[in-house]
Amino acid sequence: MRFITILPSVFTTIALAAPFTIDTRADDNCTPISYTLTDYTLVTSPDSASVNFNLKSSFADGTGVEDAVQGGASCNASGAQLPNNNVCDVADRRLLFDLRGPQDQAYYQVTHTWTCNGATWISGTPVKVDPLICSFAGSTCTCTGGPMTFAPQNVRKICNSPSC
Repeated sequence: MRFITILPSVFTTIALAAPFTIDTRADDNCTPISYTLTDYTLVTSPDSASVNFNLKSSFADGTGVEDAVQGGASCNASGAQLPNNNVCDVADRRLLFDLRGPQDQAYYQVTHTWTCNGATWISGTPVKVDPLICSFAGSTCTCTGGPMTFAPQNVRKICNSPSC
């Protein structure tokens, strides 16, 4: 019986000691809130392919963030077929993209790295450009898309030690 009378007072004490608001994690400032893709163009023909687009990252609060992609980055690739391991035009290989499907599906994996509060962060986001508006001139297909805004995925801090 004594256990039953003590238990409610213990729960009351714990509830009163708990904070009324939950502070956001300091890491929240380090996570981009969105990416915006613009000026997407894909051109394919029987013997060549090229893709061009711009990508820009946005943070709710840029405090402590060092990210060249915030100013926008130009991304392009070309070849007989679109290659993988494509580096966008931004310093230090901070933005990469790879195909996730056949080149005419406009489906990519975008890998973005940045620095925040002295740590390096990374996101890996699948992106399907949709809708595409395509036109044909002979055997050449030109598709355009965007602008489109999407949320980053798989955001995490890159850690080189057990303490982070």
